[in-house]
Amino acid sequence: MKEARLMRKYNHKHVVKILGVAVHEHPLMLVMEVCPNGSLLSYLRKNKGSTALSEKLRFSTEASDGLAYLEKKLCIHRDIAARNCLLGAKYEIKIADFGMSDDKVIVHDDTLEKVPVKWLAPETLQDKIYSLKTDVWSYGVLVWEIYADGAEPYPGLTRLQTRAKIVVQNYRMEMPKDTPKSVADIVYSCWEKDPARRPEMSRIFRMLREIGERSRSGN
Repeated sequence: MKEARLMRKYNHKHVVKILGVAVHEHPLMLVMEVCPNGSLLSYLRKNKGSTALSEKLRFSTEASDGLAYLEKKLCIHRDIAARNCLLGAKYEIKIADFGMSDDKVIVHDDTLEKVPVKWLAPETLQDKIYSLKTDVWSYGVLVWEIYADGAEPYPGLTRLQTRAKIVVQNYRMEMPKDTPKSVADIVYSCWEKDPARRPEMSRIFRMLREIGERSRSGN
């Protein structure tokens, strides 16, 4: 019911819409808009090696647009990943899966088991804190997934090894080699250790939109 309460507030082209709640079902069932092309993760893996850079930039930009809207609504998603982005009829991004979301500025959660470690910010791994800026970190991992054709982040590392690398060694993944430098620089800014140094999603969206405009104009 909490997921329905949150989602009914939102109306954005890159956020999945809730159409209703089946109250007579146990457990309650959410009725959402149809996203006929499945998850972004499945699409990336199915089309490994053939997804154009322009399409990867579009996916990244549309996701940032949807997340900038949620940021404006003070919604902490807490589970941003390619598996939780759906594709509409025109293969447009729809941010989905609000089961862990909250509309508080900062959330403390003692249970990390629900969320895969490889998408979590250092302060979440260390102090179990979620905020709008931890969503920015996770968005950076999402963009890595997009440019890595749906590969699992921190390849070859276990959950425990990943946590140690991020928290203790301040390790950051390298972006896949075909990632434009301008996009890679944005991702690396999302992975700043100090949350205050990470850009807001609205700024990320503006920067990616400008990169796309320059690319289309040939500049």
